[in-house]
Amino acid sequence: MATITRYPFLRHLRAEPNQFVLHFTAGKLSRSGVGIAYWFSPLSAALAQVPVEDISTTFVLNERSRDYQAVKLQCTVIYRVADPAKAVSRINFSIGIDTGTWSERPLEAIATLWMQRALTPTRNYLAGATLEEALREGSEKMRSALWHALGQDAEIAAMGLALVGVVIDQISPLAEVEKALQTPTREAIQGKADEATFQRRAQAVEKERAIKENELATELELERKQEQLIKQRGDNALTQVRHNAAAEHAKVIAESERLGLISAANAKRTTLDAEAQATAQRSLAAARLEEDQARHNIWKATPSQAALGLVMARFAENIHSVGNVNITPDLLAQNFQNWLGQLPNPDAAGK
Repeated sequence: MATITRYPFLRHLRAEPNQFVLHFTAGKLSRSGVGIAYWFSPLSAALAQVPVEDISTTFVLNERSRDYQAVKLQCTVIYRVADPAKAVSRINFSIGIDTGTWSERPLEAIATLWMQRALTPTRNYLAGATLEEALREGSEKMRSALWHALGQDAEIAAMGLALVGVVIDQISPLAEVEKALQTPTREAIQGKADEATFQRRAQAVEKERAIKENELATELELERKQEQLIKQRGDNALTQVRHNAAAEHAKVIAESERLGLISAANAKRTTLDAEAQATAQRSLAAARLEEDQARHNIWKATPSQAALGLVMARFAENIHSVGNVNITPDLLAQNFQNWLGQLPNPDAAGK
């Protein structure tokens, strides 16, 4: 808005570059311009300020389509004030001398005007279109219709306004109707989503099956390798047992041969010892036999009385103690006779 500075008897006004100021004195236009600044007397001045930049206003229209369905249209109109003098003659743009603000709300009045002028072309279009047609292609056609109608509207031109652009923000039915219209598409999308879910699940199941098959194949391969390992271990154990058996057999054979050699050596040594002992015994027996033979020959040549004496002497030498000796008269007489018989006869010796 314009900036007004107060002094005791004067005022100073400074407008922005996008604001058009009209100064009236005694009911006549005395000064006007965009972004002007000047001094004025407040006693006889009347001020109006008109924006000359592009202004947008948005409004909502509620109408019915050809098939009697409620339609809500949200539209944005972009306009500007092309002739400020005409605008201030039709709309109150006056500002306070002390405040520099609008006394009323002119932009709201202009917005109401645009909504009222857009109502007729909107209603005419919807009266010839079904709800589906309006929703499907109504945005562009409605914009064209509004642009044509509002751009050629004489009343708008008489108010010093110029149309800059029209935008259809939204065309929508009632909430339940919109939901019903959305249902087929939503169901189709849901069906596609379900199909995608089913495909994803099928792919997941297929991948799971492939993983299971891979796991089973891995387990089978591991079992096969385990079987080969067990078989190899068995073969290795059997080979080890065979090697151990062969080594043990060789050891037993070597031990047997060693024992055989030892036994043979012992047997040979025993035989040699036996033969040596036998030879020694034979030699000893022969010596004893020769000794006995010599002794026999000696005893044979020795007279019986001398032999008896020798025996008794030997007996006396070898016996240490005698408990009881029984000498019978017969033994004594016989031995005495034998001894007497061995003595030399004196008569015989004299003869």
